[in-house]
Amino acid sequence: MSKLEIVRLGHPALRSKSKPVTKREIATKDFQKFVDELAAICDKNNGAGIAAPQVGVNKRVIVVHVDPNNPRYPGKKPFPLAIIINPKVISSSKRIKEDWEGDLSCGLRALVPRPDKCVVIGLDRDSNPVKYDLDYDFHARVFQHEIDHLDGVFLIDKVKRVDTISEIAEWEKYWKNKKI
Repeated sequence: MSKLEIVRLGHPALRSKSKPVTKREIATKDFQKFVDELAAICDKNNGAGIAAPQVGVNKRVIVVHVDPNNPRYPGKKPFPLAIIINPKVISSSKRIKEDWEGDLSCGLRALVPRPDKCVVIGLDRDSNPVKYDLDYDFHARVFQHEIDHLDGVFLIDKVKRVDTISEIAEWEKYWKNKKI
């Protein structure tokens, strides 16, 4: 059973820059257990992704997993469980798409503009280099959202249309089925 808990908006870890993880640290049993627990807490909370700062750990680690059975993301293309260490966006499209985002660390949703495609590099859990060419906009969005967490950036920092910042119940009532 995981001892990790998701921290909420206002926790200092969510606004701090995370430190890179060394290959030596990646090889440790403690780190391997941590990434397993991070992936488990993401799935348990029906997330499409999670970043280490969301459990109060300022290390450059993200998990992305778009499960087709996740009730929060019906109709989204699946993305297999991926653990990315020291991820970095190395290129992104000039085309910006505004779409809804939420966060496991708060009960808010808002329209967030982001490039609709990007390329991300990093390391896998065995310290092997990985590269993701993300041309499906939802996957590109999830990766960018989680990488932002590593730099202390929260989705509300990116919102242009502040009138869309909503608590989930109000989003469902006023925005969910509204054409944007």
